Amino acid sequence: MTIDDTETIPNPEKDPYRNYWHSHLSLSKTYIDSANTPNSVRRFCMQATIDRVQYLISLKTEKEKDYRILTSICLPDYFDSTMIVFFDDDTFNRFFTRESEYLRWIPLPSDRDIAKEWHLRVPEGLELRGYKQIIKDVEEDDLRVGEIWFVGEIG
Repeated sequence: MTIDDTETIPNPEKDPYRNYWHSHLSLSKTYIDSANTPNSVRRFCMQATIDRVQYLISLKTEKEKDYRILTSICLPDYFDSTMIVFFDDDTFNRFFTRESEYLRWIPLPSDRDIAKEWHLRVPEGLELRGYKQIIKDVEEDDLRVGEIWFVGEIG
């Protein structure tokens, strides 16, 4: 995702077979997920994406009033983070149903708060929700456990 990707609210008519738009961050995986990259860089990227969500929300017109705009923040693999615009509630609700043997999201305890832990500013009106994410890759015989946080129009 670049600034150009988010100058305007994505148009659902560009891809009529999808009820959402998403964009991965324009970052090098080798760089952003490296142990040598300072957390201040990750924090800057997180805050910039949260600010971009707020910007897109501020652009909404009557036509887009039901769209839901949010970002996902994935840890420890920040490279997997995205910005998402859902064009309808049905797609949004299906997205948050993650209960298969290959992918599970377990709500994190209410005392966890990525905004406090990373010193992020979440603008008024945006919501924050975190999950423990468990991904089982049977082809690679791999189990990945991390966190996925959502900031935006979640409620």
